[in-house]
Amino acid sequence: MTRPLNMRYLTPLVLVSLMLMLALTPIVKDSLEESPIMLPTEGRQELDVDCSGYTFEHLFEYDFALFELAILDDWATGDMYANAWVNGSNSPIVRDNLDGLFEGAPGGDNEWISTDERDAVRAIGPKCIADMETRLGLREGLPHSGNVDWNDFEFVEDGIALDEVNLVPEDHAESRTCTNLGAAQDCKEVPTYVTDDMEINLGLTDGESNNVRFDQLPNQGVSNFTLGLNITNMSNAALVVTFPVLQSLSLYDSRVIDNDLDGDETTNDCAHIGKPSSNYLPNGALQVTQLVEFDRTLWELECYLFMDFTTEDPPNNDPPEWSDEFAPLNGTKFVIDGQERLNAIAEKNEWESWANDKSAFKIECNFSEEGWQMVTTVKGDLRIELGQAGISTSSSAECGAVDNNGVWVNETRTWEFGTLFTSSANVAEDGNQVILTITPTGFVDSFIITPRSMQGSTMGPESGSGTVEALPVELLVSLVDLRPGAFTIEGDARASNMRTYNFILDLGVEKPNSPPTISVAVNLNGDYVTWDDNGLKFSMYGLASDPDGEGVELSLNICGANAANFDQTKINWEVEVSIAICMANELTTYDVTLTATDDSGASTSIVIEVSEPNSLENNVDNNAGNTIDGGEGNGSLPSLSMMSVIAMIGCAFILSRREDE
Repeated sequence: MTRPLNMRYLTPLVLVSLMLMLALTPIVKDSLEESPIMLPTEGRQELDVDCSGYTFEHLFEYDFALFELAILDDWATGDMYANAWVNGSNSPIVRDNLDGLFEGAPGGDNEWISTDERDAVRAIGPKCIADMETRLGLREGLPHSGNVDWNDFEFVEDGIALDEVNLVPEDHAESRTCTNLGAAQDCKEVPTYVTDDMEINLGLTDGESNNVRFDQLPNQGVSNFTLGLNITNMSNAALVVTFPVLQSLSLYDSRVIDNDLDGDETTNDCAHIGKPSSNYLPNGALQVTQLVEFDRTLWELECYLFMDFTTEDPPNNDPPEWSDEFAPLNGTKFVIDGQERLNAIAEKNEWESWANDKSAFKIECNFSEEGWQMVTTVKGDLRIELGQAGISTSSSAECGAVDNNGVWVNETRTWEFGTLFTSSANVAEDGNQVILTITPTGFVDSFIITPRSMQGSTMGPESGSGTVEALPVELLVSLVDLRPGAFTIEGDARASNMRTYNFILDLGVEKPNSPPTISVAVNLNGDYVTWDDNGLKFSMYGLASDPDGEGVELSLNICGANAANFDQTKINWEVEVSIAICMANELTTYDVTLTATDDSGASTSIVIEVSEPNSLENNVDNNAGNTIDGGEGNGSLPSLSMMSVIAMIGCAFILSRREDE
């Protein structure tokens, strides 16, 4: 079973390679002699599969992937779990590529992804994975960096269980019954362009003990050994490996080797890959975590990671030392907000600068309050978890840097952790400001807070800072430049001896929508309409805009017929209207209803009374300006003098200049 560690095949991420087919590209298809999937002619029949020669990174693009490998006590088998997240704009790519993979089968490659296609993927997954090779291997003896015979991991088909979340979203607004011949009775499908987030995961089949295996290490981990991994093109992932409990087992060295495309030590290489981190679980098992980020566009760049392990005690093990430049001082306060997802204390690249040590280290804290603990996320960030929510709003802790052998820094430091404030918000009557109420908790005596409204990537204007002491403070935060709808309030809070607190407040408030405005200009004759020579149609022009900056759609109704053939240029509009429908109904005077609707659905309408060309009664109806669907009307439009006409033309010019600016 021993064979070379093939650095050109699949990473451990292959565990989800069935779903990896989701991103099969035409380039990959053309590069293989035949398709890896032999398609049936009807839904839910058995599929033949041959996935040899496929690589994970060719087949699947993810936003983040977590891969956990537990090496079992026999040192010959393992239990692998994998979860890959595909979010937003990437998910339509995955769905479209999966649909295209079934080209030639009923319902395949039709721009719809179905539950039949999903079930086919689930069925052939373990077979597909079993055909592929990993890029993970072990070797006992002196440290190695390739070019030797490796003890490769391989996959066990019977132990592989695959599943996905939301590949075909349930109860989606665009879901429909499958339309292809031979579809299952309960088959549903959605367009491949839907952007719902999805997940793909692999685990252990019920009743099985392992889903990967390798040649048993002769000394079962007691002798020195090296773990090798090809991490080429792994865009954003974390690999967590847990070893059996073994006295004194530790990670003592690691290195990354690459083919350095241009010889420059700072670009087109793998020098940015950080060191792995390690810790011991409560049962004494060693757990190692490696984070990987890679520019997947550099297809020619090859990147290999090697980690060396030993059970020998290090000859000299000096304790970690605090960094005078970066480590938080004694008495430093850290703010948490009570929401687990935001209780981050420091990112990995930050806290690793707090201390210095010859080997890897971690930050540990012993809290004075029950239910508090500091944990390291899979990405290596420090976070506070509250086992008993609400038990206390703050806690002090004795903290220090601890190396892989459990040796603490010579001098621990006392830090304080707690919530800084609670908050609520109400939108002001004008709709362009929000009243933010900040109530301090007493964690510090005084702090300065700088809030700002945010909506996606759009940032509201600066609103200034406020000082908060013992009593609640109300701050006005501008919503100008934001569209109607939900928004957050983001900013920072600063205080003496407190780490800057960057916050995101989602307080459940929305900016209200203001309806658009629309007006009709008069021509040089003082009329609202200009007739053609035949008197069979007329033209109108005017202005339309939205105070919230949204787009405005215009429509017109005359004699029961609708028209939307407006020519719009920024805030200016013009339309040509036929009166054929009015003539057919023998009408000589008719109302023209103009409606402006913004992107949020609010609308404003005005009514113009129009008579045949020979009539002098082209006046605005007395009800002009009435609001439709909650819009704010513009009032009536009386007959205008020549001075008024000139004034309106001047206003249009000024508004157009402002729009250009």
